[in-house]
Amino acid sequence: MDEPAVDLRILGKVRLRVNDREVRLEPRQAIVLAIIAAAGGKITTDDLSARLGVNAETTRSHRARIRKGAGVDLVTSQNATLRLAVAPEAVDLWRFRTALRSGAGRPSHVKLSLLREAVALWAGAPLSGLDSRWVQDDVTKLSGEGRRAFLELIELATDAEGPEGAVGHAMRAGELFPDDDKIRIALWRTWSLNGQTTEITEDCRRRAALPVKFGSPARGQLRKEAEALIARARQTSAALPERRPYSLPAVRSAVYGRAAELELLDTLTEAGGVRVVTVCGLGGLGKTELVVQWGHRVAGKFPDGVLFADLGGFSPSGPARPEAVLADFAKQLGITAGGWSGAALSAAYRTAANNRAILVVLDNVRDHRHAADLVAAGERSCTVITTRAAVALPAVAAGHVLTLAPISAEASLEVLRDAIGPERITAEPFAAAKLMAACGGVPLAVRLVVAQARLNPGTGLDGLLARLCSASAVLGVKPGGESEVRDSLALSYAPLSAAAARVLQVGALHPGPEIGLDVIPFLSGLPLPAALDAVDELLRGSLLDPLPGNRFRLHDLVRAFARERADEELPAAESAAVRNRLLSWLLAAARLCDAALRSGRGLPDDLSAAEGAPLPAPADEGDGRRWFEQEHETLLAVLDSPDFRPYAEYRWRLPLALCCYHTRNGPWLTAERLLASAAEITKEELPEPDRTRYQAVCHRVLGNIQRKLRKFGLAEHNLALSITLAERADAPLDQANGHQQLSVLQEDQGNWAAARDHATIAGSLYEVLADDRGVAATLPTEIHCHLELGDPALALERAPFALELMTRASTPYNRGALHRVLMDCHMRLAQPAEAVTHGEAARACYAESGAPTNEVRVLAGLADAYAAAGRPEDELRALRDFAACYDRLRQREPEDRKLYTAVKTRLAALGA
Repeated sequence: MDEPAVDLRILGKVRLRVNDREVRLEPRQAIVLAIIAAAGGKITTDDLSARLGVNAETTRSHRARIRKGAGVDLVTSQNATLRLAVAPEAVDLWRFRTALRSGAGRPSHVKLSLLREAVALWAGAPLSGLDSRWVQDDVTKLSGEGRRAFLELIELATDAEGPEGAVGHAMRAGELFPDDDKIRIALWRTWSLNGQTTEITEDCRRRAALPVKFGSPARGQLRKEAEALIARARQTSAALPERRPYSLPAVRSAVYGRAAELELLDTLTEAGGVRVVTVCGLGGLGKTELVVQWGHRVAGKFPDGVLFADLGGFSPSGPARPEAVLADFAKQLGITAGGWSGAALSAAYRTAANNRAILVVLDNVRDHRHAADLVAAGERSCTVITTRAAVALPAVAAGHVLTLAPISAEASLEVLRDAIGPERITAEPFAAAKLMAACGGVPLAVRLVVAQARLNPGTGLDGLLARLCSASAVLGVKPGGESEVRDSLALSYAPLSAAAARVLQVGALHPGPEIGLDVIPFLSGLPLPAALDAVDELLRGSLLDPLPGNRFRLHDLVRAFARERADEELPAAESAAVRNRLLSWLLAAARLCDAALRSGRGLPDDLSAAEGAPLPAPADEGDGRRWFEQEHETLLAVLDSPDFRPYAEYRWRLPLALCCYHTRNGPWLTAERLLASAAEITKEELPEPDRTRYQAVCHRVLGNIQRKLRKFGLAEHNLALSITLAERADAPLDQANGHQQLSVLQEDQGNWAAARDHATIAGSLYEVLADDRGVAATLPTEIHCHLELGDPALALERAPFALELMTRASTPYNRGALHRVLMDCHMRLAQPAEAVTHGEAARACYAESGAPTNEVRVLAGLADAYAAAGRPEDELRALRDFAACYDRLRQREPEDRKLYTAVKTRLAALGA
């Protein structure tokens, strides 16, 4: 059964609601609930009976009547103690105290927000409507807590927002505690700072009619305090210009993770510093909140006032007219607009603004031209501009551009922690982190997800994560009833040209984290000049993030929004055409770069890139490897995306094209997953025997990856199956390749005779096919088997032929394997000098072919060879190189970790 929803209010008139039903409480039952709540939720039966002047039986009767009226057992009894059996958030007093405790020791902006939340719970004098004989002590105590909270709030608000921001809190406190002298003095002080002489005078007159309360300051002392504040108010009023505007709006939400940005804004207040700053960035990044909070904080440094205007640069109703804002600013500064021409009024405004210590905040401008006539940049005046448009140049020659980036994951978590309490974060840390990650560091999204978490405290973070686990889900979050993140992005999308909107949509259909400039015209179908203009337009709108190397990135929320627009605005056939172009380009480019890596693996040529595809032209292995590194995440995103599942013909070809790169660079678990999926695809688009042959290829490369992962049983199954399929397809080259890989698998397991037999079969098949490269590939295993079977002399006898053939017909990767085996041979024969020669050659070959795992393993053996050769400095260098290379490995097998432990032990022994 669900827990009842209880709402008990005692900060004002005592009220009880259970499951949204108002419960009519008898006076004594209301007193019982109030006393227990004020005591923190528990009180002994004897203490309560003594306070009420009744016996225990009567107390039990009150408890029974509360249960009958509420319909639930709100007050429980155990060990002669009565407890209020409700959740901590069910009692307004408890929520008030929790907010105060949460603010203790926190930064002032956090504490200010929590204090506002706490005092908002006060609906009137505490325990109103109850007989004071029974609750007077509680009323006194609670009133004291409320007064202290209000006094602290007034002080913090005065510091953060100026006296204008604090006066509302002070007036509310005066209404709640009309007889409290400290509250009254705090109210007078805020009026004094605002120059409000009349308000203090009138309040003193009303105050004089009240009786003097015992324990309060003498009326004469209060009068002296009031007179001093009235004099100060008059002095403040006289010191102000004829018009001292202060039109900054209230701070809507606290700013997190912006310490560096606030520090830069502070340079505006330094003598001789920057006078104009433009804050720009994607909608939702908190530009307005940042600037408004900062403005309130430094308002005291601009004694002649603060001007604020929302220019509506991206408003659905259109931007504000600068001349209308200018007239309003002039009016606030005391300049009468009547009779002035536009140019004369502008000149008068600049004269007034630039000769005063004034801060001008121009929010939400379309661009610098929109705000040009409103900028104040005098010796004592400053201007802050906010805009969604990316700004290349400052608004004035000595200005500065501050481009906001998303806030950090830590700052996002801090927002959540401050809102819902550290206990819930500690209880569900994974869900908390994932929820904030889905927000992508956009403060608007963070704030809305946090509000959603607070909307229903009974829902755990895991439950919320199930709803909001992706950017597309966060896009629609609406704790207030409207999807503000989507609406905010729509304001940036609405003014886009058709070409820019198309490029944005195509960028969202491209699932990778980055996209190259050369690919955009190809995918969008736009002419190059139009595509380049569209990219510039998206950059200006902060909808596209530039990266080095003419590459770009979409924020996840922008991508989700643009994907929605693509789904709504592009015909399904057009979206499919974009995906086909992307796949055809990726496959054609991957085949070219795989060939540059000299994998020797051919793929069917029945799928070719569409005309105009920006294909790479790799000149060597390095070029091929760099293309794979650049597009690797895109390739994985395509293969993992549900949108691309219907394109089966690409979903087995792309893993094969990636296989050589994966084999040498170490993401073997990823390779295994992709190749296992490729092996399951039937390849029905191919005729026989090609269909069976490529099934054999898929199983062979899958088996080889599983060998590297030391999944020997799976590897042997797939390699044996590949040989069977190759025989069925009458493909002798693939049979040879299968036996060659199976020989290496047996070698890894120490099955030397079996390894030699499979290597011999593979070599014979390669010889029949006149495939010198294939023959060369079998030689390292053959030589290693001779060594392990007790015939190192025969192993070395084959070395010259192997080296000659490798140099002539093989790849650096395979040459590295041969040199590595020969290094081991010479170490077995106690020939360290020759071992060093082959070890150095093996390392160079693996470095050339981009195979860091193999390089690491060679370095461990090479260090041993240096030690045996009496070369301690070279040994130390090899050990350190091993450690450096090991740190860069993407994947570390048990063998590598074992070598790492041995190397660290040896380094420690050498004192390094």
